[in-house]
Amino acid sequence: MKTRRILALMFAAITLPCAAADKVVVTVENTATWQRGEGEMVEVDANAIAQRLYGRQHTLSATDVVVSAEYGDTLPCQLTYDGKLIFQCPLVSAKGKRRVFVTKAAEASAQKAAPQVAGRLYPERQADFSFENDRVAYRIYGPETQRKGEKLYGYDIFNKRTDKMVLDKWYDLQCDQQMWATVSKLRKMGQRNVADDVYNYGFCYHVDHGEGMDCYKVGSTLGAGTNALMRGEEIVYPWCFREAEVLDNGPLRLTVRLTFAPVDIDGASVTETRVLTLDAGSSMVKAAVSWQGLPSGLTPVAGIAVHKENPTAYIINKEKGYVAYEDLGDPDIYQKRYRDAQDPDKGKCFIGCLVPHAASCQYVPLPKETSGALGHLMVKGAAKPYMEYYFGNAWNRNGQVGIDTMADWQHYLDRYARQVATPLKVSVK
Repeated sequence: MKTRRILALMFAAITLPCAAADKVVVTVENTATWQRGEGEMVEVDANAIAQRLYGRQHTLSATDVVVSAEYGDTLPCQLTYDGKLIFQCPLVSAKGKRRVFVTKAAEASAQKAAPQVAGRLYPERQADFSFENDRVAYRIYGPETQRKGEKLYGYDIFNKRTDKMVLDKWYDLQCDQQMWATVSKLRKMGQRNVADDVYNYGFCYHVDHGEGMDCYKVGSTLGAGTNALMRGEEIVYPWCFREAEVLDNGPLRLTVRLTFAPVDIDGASVTETRVLTLDAGSSMVKAAVSWQGLPSGLTPVAGIAVHKENPTAYIINKEKGYVAYEDLGDPDIYQKRYRDAQDPDKGKCFIGCLVPHAASCQYVPLPKETSGALGHLMVKGAAKPYMEYYFGNAWNRNGQVGIDTMADWQHYLDRYARQVATPLKVSVK
């Protein structure tokens, strides 16, 4: 009886609510020898925050709390699908610490942060999945592209030079049926040059109208950092995703799960799943890729197409596990008669691929020129059915980012690789 009574008291003590705290202190420690914070996201267990603030289990929402830095600045925050409270890290000095406070939000003061990431399916344009943050934007080709038999394997880049969310606007213009009807009518009237002017200067997103442009060539390559499989020196390309499920959609993080149709590889039925994560303030996308039913003899890789216009403008850093390339854009992106009128210099797009603990980094030539590409920069992961890696880009026309040269981009990738290898330490009390 005495033992039962003791156990009952212990159970009651465990299940009784704790005293609610006025605030939760999150300490962010930088163990590295350089200043941290730019473009980095702090992740905290949302349940731990709720338990301390409410003294009991509570399903937290982003409007329940206010996150503020030690010196009073309010930091936008987000609750993620996997139970984390995230916020952008304030600057932390080398070997230093910063405290951040989480408090309950007064109902009247709870504010919705402006989105710094966005992404969705675009059924109006062959069901692409496109996504962006305040620095970069990407397109992933979907089931409609595959149904048509177009072999577009890789990630496409939309070069941005604004921190605003622009993809909805660009797609709306590019897919505007009234504008296309006007173009078609002018062509039927014999006014082809006028029709081309309407398209080129009015709504074409392959022309930079002040916010950026799509001038990257993907074709039948891995494009700007897509994963694949290698059988010896042969690339086993992925095709287009079958389903896209948005798990997080801002204001600070976008997460999407892409599921691919099963394919036959060496007699085995293989299904690929990718989870892509893009945070505000970052030029890099995290990719977690897994394969079910993968036969032996295949190695996960991530690659960047090397185009013939700039065949040697790349860096291979085997020690840190990344490759980088300077792309000059598709030379045929403009209609022929506009190539002199438009600025032929489409800027320089710097592309990178980082695989922590990479097995190897190398340039792999293609058997023949494909979609203007001569080969790929490849980073190999371990020979197992899972790979986690990062891909990203910067455009030298985007003055807000401050990456103007390949040396700048290499510096960014060096720092990013160190950040991945030495994560911030976060504690809650």
